[in-house]
Amino acid sequence: MSRRFRTNRQPHAIAPDRRTFSRRSAIASAAAGAAGLAGISAASAAPRISFPYAGRQDGEPKRGGTLRYGLSTDPSNFEPHFSTGAASTSVKLMCYSTLLTYDADNQLIGDLAEEFGWVDETTYQVKVREGVTFHDGSDLTVDDVVFSFQRIMDPETTATNAPYFNEVTDIAAGDGNTVNITFSKPFAAFPFILASTNSYIVSQAWIESGVDPKLEMMGTGPFIFKERVPGVSITLERNPNYFLPDLPYLDSIVFQPMPDDTTRMTALRSGSVDFVDYVPYTQMSVIENDANFTFLSDSVTGFGWVGFNHELDIVNDANVRLAFNHGMNREKMVQTAYAGYGAPITGGLIPEGMLGHAPELEGTFDGDYEQAKSLLDEAGHNPLDIDMLSTSTYSVIARPAEAAQAELTQANINANLEMQEWLTFRQSVADGTFPVHVWGTSINYADPDFLYQYMHSSGTQAQWFRFADEQLDALLDEGRFATDEELRAEIYHDVQVRAAEIVPWIYTIRRTQGEAMASYVKGYVHTEAWVPIFQREIWLDQ
Repeated sequence: MSRRFRTNRQPHAIAPDRRTFSRRSAIASAAAGAAGLAGISAASAAPRISFPYAGRQDGEPKRGGTLRYGLSTDPSNFEPHFSTGAASTSVKLMCYSTLLTYDADNQLIGDLAEEFGWVDETTYQVKVREGVTFHDGSDLTVDDVVFSFQRIMDPETTATNAPYFNEVTDIAAGDGNTVNITFSKPFAAFPFILASTNSYIVSQAWIESGVDPKLEMMGTGPFIFKERVPGVSITLERNPNYFLPDLPYLDSIVFQPMPDDTTRMTALRSGSVDFVDYVPYTQMSVIENDANFTFLSDSVTGFGWVGFNHELDIVNDANVRLAFNHGMNREKMVQTAYAGYGAPITGGLIPEGMLGHAPELEGTFDGDYEQAKSLLDEAGHNPLDIDMLSTSTYSVIARPAEAAQAELTQANINANLEMQEWLTFRQSVADGTFPVHVWGTSINYADPDFLYQYMHSSGTQAQWFRFADEQLDALLDEGRFATDEELRAEIYHDVQVRAAEIVPWIYTIRRTQGEAMASYVKGYVHTEAWVPIFQREIWLDQ
C-alpha cells in the first residue's frame, strides 16, 4: 500500500462494501487479512459526528494583555499523562502539546505532527515538526516522542491512556524525523488517541532530571508555567518561541480557582475575571441575553451516568440495576437538574451522527416506576435502601445526582446520597467503597470506541465498576480492530443492545455545557465534546 499522509483536514471515509449482519464474523476475518486498510487508512480518522459551528468573533487580533480565568476548581496536580479532571486539563493544555489536535470544525489536524497517517495495515507514522523547542530552550526530538509514549505504556506511570496502547508492539524513530507506531492488529481509532489531552509529548531529559511533574509543567505549549499559589492562582506567561507563528496573542493567563458557581459568575459580572468555565444552568439564559457577555456551548456529548460496584451485594443483581434504569424519568431530571438545558438519554449512549447510533433503542428507559418496583420484587429488595455517592465540587454532576435521588424514590429506591469533594470522590469510586455512584463527563473522542473504557473489562471505568462481560469484551475488541465501517456500525449497535440487557452502568441525561466571557474576549471557539478549553487564539479587544 502506498504511503498516505495528511497535512491538514482528514478526508471523508471511503464508502464500505455492502455486507449483511449475518456475515460479520467472516467480514472481520477478511478485514484483518486481504481487505487491508480500506476503513482506517487516514480516512477513518475523520470525526463522524457534526455540531453547530461556533465561529470565531470578527476582528483583527490584538496582542498583549492578561486573561483572568475563573476556573471551576483548583487542580490537584499537573501530571501530564494522568487525568485529574477538566480544570487541570485546561491548564495543562496551555503548557503541553499533542501530536494531533482539532480545528474549529472538529477535524483532526497536525499539532506537533507535520504529517501523519497509516503507512500499512498496522503502522501509524507521524513526521514531527522540526525547529520546535521546549520551554527550557531544548529541542524537541523524535526521541522525546518515543519516550512520551513509552512513559504512557509504563505500568508505574498508571497513565490514563495506557489501555489504548495495549496492542502496540513497537514505537521507534524512523527516517526523516518520523516516528513509527506498530500494532499487532489495526486500530481504527488510534489517531483520536494522539489528539487526546492525556497524550502530551514531554521532554525526556526534563522528566529524567528528577522533577516532580505533578508540581511543575514544562512542555512545548503556547504558554510557560511561572507560578502556582495553591487555592489562589496559577500564572502562565506567553511562550515567545511557540512553533505556530504569531501565537499566542495574550501575554499571560492567570487561572483563579472558583469552585462555587455563584462566586465564579459574580466575578465575571463584576469584571474581576474575563472568562469562566462550567456556566451554571441557572445563569445560562441571563448570560445569553446580556450584550456584555458571550456564551458558547453545546448540548450533544456531555452526559451523566449512574455507576455500580458489581462486586457488592444487591447491585450485582441485574434486576436491581434494571430497576434503577427504569426508575428515573429523564425528562423530569433534565428540568430538575438543568432547568431544561439538556436532553434525556433513554436508549443508547452513542449520539445521532456518530457511527453506531441506534435510534430504535430510544424510549427503552423513559421512566416506568411500576416496572422498576416489579424488578425489585423479583430481586427480593422492595423497597431498597442503598448508599449512593457523588461529588459536591461540580454542579453539573451534583445536580443530576440530586435529581436521580428524587426520581428513584418514586420507584421505591431510597438512595442515601453522600457528597464528597472531587479528589476524595474519585478515590472512593476507584476503591469501590460505595455500591452506587453518580458521575458525569463528555465523550472524549469522535469514535464509538470511546465505550471501551466503560464496558470492556480492561477499561479504566469498567475496572472501577468491577464489571466484566465476555460478550461485550468480544464485541468491543472486534469493533476496535475491524476495518470496515458498516461492520463497525453493526458491532457498536450490538454493544448498546447488550448494555441495555445487562446494564453495566446507566447513562441518564445529556447536559448543555459552555463557557462565558466578557464581550471584549475574542478569538475563542467552543469546539465541543472532546476538545477542552483552548486559549491560544484568544485576544482582548481593549
